[in-house]
Amino acid sequence: MSVQAAAPIRKRAYYQATGVPPQVVGEYFRRLGPLVLVLDLGCGVGGVSRAAPSGVRVIGVDHDRGALELAGRFGSVAVWDAAAGRRLPFPRDRFDAVVARDLLEHLDLPWDTVQEMRAVLRPGGLALVSVPMARPRVVWNDYTHRRGFTRDAIRLLFMDAGFQIERVDRMGPLPLLARLGLIRAAPWLLRIPVLDQFWATSWEVLARKR
Repeated sequence: MSVQAAAPIRKRAYYQATGVPPQVVGEYFRRLGPLVLVLDLGCGVGGVSRAAPSGVRVIGVDHDRGALELAGRFGSVAVWDAAAGRRLPFPRDRFDAVVARDLLEHLDLPWDTVQEMRAVLRPGGLALVSVPMARPRVVWNDYTHRRGFTRDAIRLLFMDAGFQIERVDRMGPLPLLARLGLIRAAPWLLRIPVLDQFWATSWEVLARKR
């Protein structure tokens, strides 16, 4: 799919500040395991597509046409506005995995989007979702946020949509972990109270379509 009549990117500084490091994308795909087709919800300028492993096709969707014009350099893209409450423009039971990094906190009705994730996943497919913790310094440091999530809240959101929860991990920008290739250690390190308090910023949910 391609984007037609792309407008200039509307939030250039915002996307530069919220990009996903390639090392984090690599950890996403390690957790997801073998797969072929991935949907990246709220793809921005295409960080997931850019760092995807060879042989994995990523389709990115976003409401910002300017961002999609940049994301289209790395993979297929389509326009979709989660806030509008529309169905995703894809067949049901289609994708091996859905990635939604920092999307649900921007929505008034995030449960509708979670239902759409489940609808386009094949049976047994996985959703990997990152949301900000319900901590004021995390939630309100981004002018586009509508909400934060407690661990219980994000678990219940996915359970009510018909997902089986595989894991819910603390995540955050611990110094040097990406550079040293140790990102997979972050959930365990962030269980330490002092590290949790200073560095944990998000919940990362891995959930399976039953």
